[in-house]
Amino acid sequence: MKNNYSLVFALLIGFSVFAQSSFKPWRFINIPDYHKSEGLAINSNAREERIEEMKAGFVEMYKAHGGELITIPGDIVSGHWYEKKYVDKFNSRPGYANYSASEVVTTSAKLAYEGLWGLIHDAGYENLLVAVGDHEIGDNPWGKNSEVVKHIETFRESFAKVFTKDAQGQSRFTEKIGNASPRPVGAKYEHTSNAYQYKNILFITLDMFRYEAKDQILGKEGVVTGDIAGKHFEWLESVLKEAQQISSIKHIVVQSHLPIIYPVRKYASSGMLVDDSESERILNLFRTYNVDLYLAGEVHMNTVTKDSKSDLIQFVGRGNDLSNRSTVDVENDKLSITTYHKNGEVLGALIIDKGSKQTEIVGTGLLTPIDPKGLQIHWSFDELLSQKAYKNSVDGTFPKQGKHTPLMKNIKKPQAFLNDGSFDYDYSLITGNVGVEKGIIGNAAKIDKNSKLFVLPIGPLDAGYERTISCWVKTTNSGRQLIFNSGSFWTKKGQFFNLSLNEGEVEVSLRPELVSHTEGAKVNDGNWHQIALVLPKKNGKLKDIQFYVDGQELKTKATEKPEVKINTSQSNWMSVAMHASPYKTNLAKTMDMVSYQGLLDDFCIWTRGLTAKEVMHSYIQGLKGISALELEKKP
Repeated sequence: MKNNYSLVFALLIGFSVFAQSSFKPWRFINIPDYHKSEGLAINSNAREERIEEMKAGFVEMYKAHGGELITIPGDIVSGHWYEKKYVDKFNSRPGYANYSASEVVTTSAKLAYEGLWGLIHDAGYENLLVAVGDHEIGDNPWGKNSEVVKHIETFRESFAKVFTKDAQGQSRFTEKIGNASPRPVGAKYEHTSNAYQYKNILFITLDMFRYEAKDQILGKEGVVTGDIAGKHFEWLESVLKEAQQISSIKHIVVQSHLPIIYPVRKYASSGMLVDDSESERILNLFRTYNVDLYLAGEVHMNTVTKDSKSDLIQFVGRGNDLSNRSTVDVENDKLSITTYHKNGEVLGALIIDKGSKQTEIVGTGLLTPIDPKGLQIHWSFDELLSQKAYKNSVDGTFPKQGKHTPLMKNIKKPQAFLNDGSFDYDYSLITGNVGVEKGIIGNAAKIDKNSKLFVLPIGPLDAGYERTISCWVKTTNSGRQLIFNSGSFWTKKGQFFNLSLNEGEVEVSLRPELVSHTEGAKVNDGNWHQIALVLPKKNGKLKDIQFYVDGQELKTKATEKPEVKINTSQSNWMSVAMHASPYKTNLAKTMDMVSYQGLLDDFCIWTRGLTAKEVMHSYIQGLKGISALELEKKP
């Protein structure tokens, strides 16, 4: 492979602003969370083989989709290069003995980053813009005075040496945007954030990982949080303001690693977002200066969201090892995005058409814009899909991956109950040993002690955001029956958000010691009942959760530690009527939980708090056989 990454930079930065008269439609490719270049970080005998293998993927992508430029919104490596086990492994290689942790980080970054850029160029792509992801600064969380925090600046400098600086250590981003600097000079991020005009697009690449000092906690991730502030924010505003006066800029595209607008689909991710307390400030800047498209990654799945106050589109994509890739076709008044699985299947498409006074935004498939306050999960149990009929966007087949794989192996013929809520088919329930019979609304799931129902992706519940969970139940069983189980993907710490019946009382639990339940409900009487949990406001407390049975709020309840704030794990899995072994908290042991047994119908999760009127309406309409999804679709 040619060692020509310097040539690539020269080509990237050397392009002059295009002439309007010679403009032709063009294409760029978006692939967040590539991750696989971690395999180039150690200079072993297998490195060249890995380079050729990785290059083959980009060659295939180039042949299939072409494109002039690639955007990668972060996470091209794993980046745990500071950890002792990695340092020891690195030092065991010939020629690398006695390297310090900082030297290991620097050398690993150089090998990984130069290797990736070289092979991408050799595959046919001459232009590459990469944003810093959490893995490019060692991976979250960043605890106060922790080992990873000692190396944050080394990580950033190592990234810049390859992706934004030339051989003399000078920035390759030198062309001003009007009168604005192409980078935030004087800020910690002056070599990891930049602005660059390519043809008719202004690309702004942001390092969204704010860090002040090794002992200054900024948020729940520790000394790093998702935010831009101070000189960094002032620079971003200056670039956006200047762009409004440049006639050759027809679109503004911002890329960074972290999603801003909640919720987003997630898969095998820590699920970090831009700091919720700062997100509106950043969005207001994008709204004011007409940003068209915000590209993010982190969560390893595709989600499109239209901003509620502007025509800004947030597109959170999947690119992991090129398993998904998105093409963006650029015209002067239109951006057309198409997302493909590597098997060639089109997963979705989105058109942002600015050709008339009112911007028209139309999406299909997984690129249909979601409603951030909408019905994200709707398991009606009316459509049961076989392995042949159901395939997800991660595998391109019936699901094969994930920590639930041992469960799947124990199911002779796994199937899937379709999710037809806004989070779409990837959130279908993988199931085995579950019967189907007539329910209150179409079919219901008939669940016994051998039944399995679980989801491979993560979410949509997160932190202290509003939510509503509702379902119809019919059971005569006693005990503490688990209906809905969420649990952290990564750790035993943190809150879950579980729905159960405790001797017929409706119960919510955040931890074994954080519980609230109704008094006097007794819904395990063998009749159909609709039950609902509502968190009506953001950053609410356990005492704020509202319980509904058959449309009526039950205000008589018993609550342990009512003042505790809701703070659901941002990387929570979901299962129904079961405790799945991969979950970190063993509820059967710590809370004497048993799996729900009985009939279950029309299970729903909204990312908003339903009003009392809405809950009553859904109950009355449910008795008529009308599902929550049908109600949601009505104007």
